Amino acid sequence: MISVFRHVKPFSLITLVGSILISYGYLKSTGISDPATMFQTVFGGKPLNEILLKSLFVMIVLLLQVTLIDYIAFYVDNSDNLLVRYGNKNAWLKALLKGALMITAAFVILFYLIALLFDIVSNDFKGFQTINMNTVEVIARVYLFCVIIAFAQVYLLLKFTKANTFMIMVSILIFLALTNHYQDAFFYILPRSSSPMTTILHVLESIVLVIVLVVLIQRNMITKELSFHED
Repeated sequence: MISVFRHVKPFSLITLVGSILISYGYLKSTGISDPATMFQTVFGGKPLNEILLKSLFVMIVLLLQVTLIDYIAFYVDNSDNLLVRYGNKNAWLKALLKGALMITAAFVILFYLIALLFDIVSNDFKGFQTINMNTVEVIARVYLFCVIIAFAQVYLLLKFTKANTFMIMVSILIFLALTNHYQDAFFYILPRSSSPMTTILHVLESIVLVIVLVVLIQRNMITKELSFHED
């Protein structure tokens, strides 16, 4: 389990801390000081009305991809050897996706905890933010969104080069940032706050999208295997 995190470069952690500090400082200057609200805003759950907010969103989600890239690339680039180790492609794929889920979870939780620490320090340790059900819901929604990003990255890296994958993901993130204010859309994967029924609907949509991505990844593996045998 711990071996999964050996693929995460220390530079990613340093960049994460710096990015959180920038995000927290900017949002605090705009009047947003609650860590949960800041957390939700940075991941697109609140309207990104300013260009800097849109830029922060793109930057943070790209940082997630940078954190994941070495782990995913290791499995993709060494797939032939790893398939021998795991015995079959299903075990290989399970290990790849499980590791991606773990790194994504660590990224999301660490992001919130560091933001919480910044909030405590900036307030001279005068108050401690309690974690309530609303906070847990926000963290869970952000994690689900990040899982979609992680699995989309896995799928694209199986089909394209790292450079092409990066360009495609940047394009997707810019599109999400530009359309973030259309929060009445039927299909919406960003972790926004809404009515209970709408929230459940969007959560279900996100879960379905995760399942679709897993199926696409599996099919891509089958196609690669067939192509290999044809060669």
